[in-house]
Amino acid sequence: MTITKLTALIIILAVITSFKPRYEKESENKALKILIISDLNAGYGDMTYSPDVAAVISRIAVIKPDIILCGGDMVAGQKASLTAEHIAKMWEGFNHTVLKPINNLKIPFGFTLGNHDASPNFLKDRTAAKQFWDDNIKSTRLTFTDRIHYPFYFSYIKNNVFFMSWDASAAKIKPEVLEWMKEQLKSKAAKNARLRILLGHLPLYPIVADKNKPGEVNDNADWTLNFLKENGVDLYISGHQHAYFPAHKNGMRLFNAGCIGNGPRPILGHTESAKKAYSIIEIPVKKPEEFKFDAFTPENNASIAIGNLPDSVTGFNGVIKRIDLP
Repeated sequence: MTITKLTALIIILAVITSFKPRYEKESENKALKILIISDLNAGYGDMTYSPDVAAVISRIAVIKPDIILCGGDMVAGQKASLTAEHIAKMWEGFNHTVLKPINNLKIPFGFTLGNHDASPNFLKDRTAAKQFWDDNIKSTRLTFTDRIHYPFYFSYIKNNVFFMSWDASAAKIKPEVLEWMKEQLKSKAAKNARLRILLGHLPLYPIVADKNKPGEVNDNADWTLNFLKENGVDLYISGHQHAYFPAHKNGMRLFNAGCIGNGPRPILGHTESAKKAYSIIEIPVKKPEEFKFDAFTPENNASIAIGNLPDSVTGFNGVIKRIDLP
């Protein structure tokens, strides 16, 4: 073998050995910054968004998150009179305002479908949501560990944090989804992960007066809470309530994301006015369970002090307590 051929072979081998498959790379322990947005939609059928949505999207380049999570309600569906063509145009509006700018920044986008995106009783909505996300799966830039049931429920990994998005677009979680979750959480990726985070639209417990009733939260909250704990979920991030309130109950952390679209709501039993909010969670390399978090208003990016939130919230199906920073 000539020196030239030997040199070329060495270079090729160096490239091959230095290359790591995408999954292997995402299994490495690294610090992780998560930007959380939720409830982006405006009024029923609207194809455009509040200026606050654009304001948050424009800040992404400054925030520099490693991944963005959306707690659902990305479009303004759940209205029977909307045609399939109109629903498709709403998703086009979302793509133009939200997904394309994020994709241009090459940041992974994890999401869960909300009741205005894909309510089980609105088949046109669910069909349109599936079509849109099938067409735009590459734009998510997610490293999937399971996408058989995408976009309704699926799993992915980032910096050795295991994520699941489940179909909590309605109060009842279907048995097949729960069985899928059990299997996912037994997987090597989940077992080896530093944290296991679940993303869904409806929360387990209400935190605002408008949603303090059956049908607006998980229909079997205490059972579901125990199910998540027993199967190793560390954090549940949800939307729907349009209020920011990081909470815990019986050792399970429940992160209620605020809205950046229309209709912020005041917290139950709290005198302060309603605020729109986006959040940032920062997970360190060591002691990932001691992650830090903060929330900001879209209007002026002012921090929402955790101490200004109530110590606890009492809803019709239980009490949850505020998380304080470690």
